[in-house]
Amino acid sequence: MTKARILAIIVLSLFFLAGCDPDLKNDKYARPEWLAGKVYTQLLTQPDLSTFATCIALAGYDTIINTSGSYTVFSPNNEAFSQYFQAHPLYNSVEDIPLAELQELVKFHLVQNPWTKIQLTTLDVYGWIDTLDINNNKPRGFKRQTLLLDANRKLGVGVKFDESIKIVDTLETDWHRMIAIDSRKYAPIFYRDYFDIYNLKADDYSFYFNRAIDDPQDLYYGGGKVIGDEIFAENGFIYEIDRVTEPLANAYQILESDEGSESYTDFLDLINQFPLFEYNEQKTYDQPGADEGLEVDSLFDLTYPDLTFDILSERTSPPSGTFGLPNNVTIRYHHGLIAPTNEAMDVFLEEYFEGANRWGTLEAAPDNIKSIIINSHLSPTSLYPSDFEYGFMNGENDRIILDPEYIVDQQFGSNSTFIGVDNAIVPRVFYTVAGPAYLLKGYSKTMFAIEDAGLLSALKREDDQYLFYLESNTNSSIDSSLLYNPTTEQFSLFQIAQGEGREYSLGPTDLRTLLMNHIAVGTPKGLSRKEFFKNLTGNYIIVDNETGEVSGTSPTSIGYQGLTQKPNFPTEITSDADNGISYDIENYFSFSSPDMYLKIQSSYPVFYDLLRQSGLANTYEIMFLSDNENYTVFIPSDSALIVSQVDTLDQGALQDLLKFHFIQGNLILTDGIQPSGYYETARVDEKSTTFTTIFSTMFIDPGYDLITIGDAQGGTYTGVEESAKSNIMTGRDIGEGNEVFRNLIINGVIHEIDRVLMFTEVDTE
Repeated sequence: MTKARILAIIVLSLFFLAGCDPDLKNDKYARPEWLAGKVYTQLLTQPDLSTFATCIALAGYDTIINTSGSYTVFSPNNEAFSQYFQAHPLYNSVEDIPLAELQELVKFHLVQNPWTKIQLTTLDVYGWIDTLDINNNKPRGFKRQTLLLDANRKLGVGVKFDESIKIVDTLETDWHRMIAIDSRKYAPIFYRDYFDIYNLKADDYSFYFNRAIDDPQDLYYGGGKVIGDEIFAENGFIYEIDRVTEPLANAYQILESDEGSESYTDFLDLINQFPLFEYNEQKTYDQPGADEGLEVDSLFDLTYPDLTFDILSERTSPPSGTFGLPNNVTIRYHHGLIAPTNEAMDVFLEEYFEGANRWGTLEAAPDNIKSIIINSHLSPTSLYPSDFEYGFMNGENDRIILDPEYIVDQQFGSNSTFIGVDNAIVPRVFYTVAGPAYLLKGYSKTMFAIEDAGLLSALKREDDQYLFYLESNTNSSIDSSLLYNPTTEQFSLFQIAQGEGREYSLGPTDLRTLLMNHIAVGTPKGLSRKEFFKNLTGNYIIVDNETGEVSGTSPTSIGYQGLTQKPNFPTEITSDADNGISYDIENYFSFSSPDMYLKIQSSYPVFYDLLRQSGLANTYEIMFLSDNENYTVFIPSDSALIVSQVDTLDQGALQDLLKFHFIQGNLILTDGIQPSGYYETARVDEKSTTFTTIFSTMFIDPGYDLITIGDAQGGTYTGVEESAKSNIMTGRDIGEGNEVFRNLIINGVIHEIDRVLMFTEVDTE
């Protein structure tokens, strides 16, 4: 018997049984009466939700959500619509609402997929949270995707002065781009635990939604409070909410809106100078009719790579430096935007752009300044009143304290919180030592070098006081020490020596060394003849308070490795810097740092011979010194060493004596910066054991222009006065040897003294 025949017999048998079995005949497998209908059917059974049910029917979504798919419906109750009509006097009923607007309203209350109350409060970007997983134990995923998808957006395109493109009004140009909207809109769902996770206050919710969170267990869909439990449906859930939640606008839509009393179009125009359009072939050919050969719009993706976030995108991104996340993290991350009104922008530009040697207008300023202004008003995270009090990090990674008195508007957007202010945020760089480089166009080459070298964040620190020495565009061009090609954005310098010239290209590393050599940490006191300030490379800038000259560790020359010396007498640049002082110089400083070994060998032959005699030095090095340690060396004069006859000591005693002249771990100079006290020498003390090495100390008093070494009786053993024989710096090159500017650090200083330091005669604690 074939398989087909067997199957036929089985089917016939079933028909026969169906006719004989009373249970089958009574429709045993019919739909049970207790099984709930689909979401729209269930909605019709709720009298308090009848108005929204009418909205769904008028919008044409009654059959859609009742046919296929699964949904969560956040339905405003009838009382919520009564409040809505009071706020919208043009509408007396839902039938008065234009169809397009009504469809948007309906779709924003429909969320993709079914969500129980527990599920709404237990999700993050990795999925359901696990209280035992420290990487996924908190419900940070507070947004859900709605059915509302904006139509693709046509934007006008114009050309900037540098021939890059910008966004302009569509009526001002014949050149357009059709933007493919990247996602449906997301709606926020708030509850008390969410605010606790981010150390926010429950009152922060009322800032945007004009109502308080009544109970820690309550849920809010945007501004609407969830009433009661979820209503089960065959293909999802229904929640009753007490307010109509109007579709949230994204940051771009808020800025361009003319509905409020304030206008932010000037700030939007500034943002629109930084678009990146990328043709999306797949989205273009996915349009209806494209596969049939019909003409369709070319679709582009729009991003703002120079800005903190993409203000037109419904999808949000994590802050920079965040790794290991899924592709779509929109349910967790929300951005922040503080927008100055047009009037506030006018005041800001007048104060910082108009005046002698300034940019004059925002249009004349380079793009990097414009992006700094924008990013100073953007935040990678959403902003709440709690952040105003304690400060928040903006897109320039600066901490901002926002005065609530400046706030004129606030909205919770679909991709960003929005705060309108009548006082623009001043970028931090404008009131730091780097301010002159950014505000005064005569120092713009330094600004571009700072940007290329990635040094701006260091120059904005609030906990340091800097001395920043800048050479103007004019001077650096005259001496060819820093040349900049704005077209290629490349730096170079031109060395002129003995009638010959050579050009060197400067990359970020060379620029970093050049700039860091001219940025020192400290505050001049003027109490000593010379002051020594460590710069950011580890070298030193020397300030002569008697003559006013400032130099590096070598005499200043004109141009790169120039043969003609010309000292710098800096003048302070007018600035309101809160982290130091900026100075104008005519020539870049020069730096050198002879090796400690070579300096002692060449300048202190008797001391060097004793090191060799004692076995502490060989042909190449002083063997007990470390490249990673700082040393202050008090070297007796040749005559003092000869008179003392220390060369007659046995090797062990001579080693102890010589090591006693090396202070390790400190650079002691004659500017009085170091405190007085007992300093550790390189001499191993008799208190040492097999397990513990103890170094002998000596008492040193580093005063202004005079370093005093104490004797065993509490008096003065010898001293070092500021002179040509003191503060002789040594160091090492930490570069690879092919740099345009040698990367030198100072790790040693030599002072010549007139007496040999005897351990038994010096104050050694």
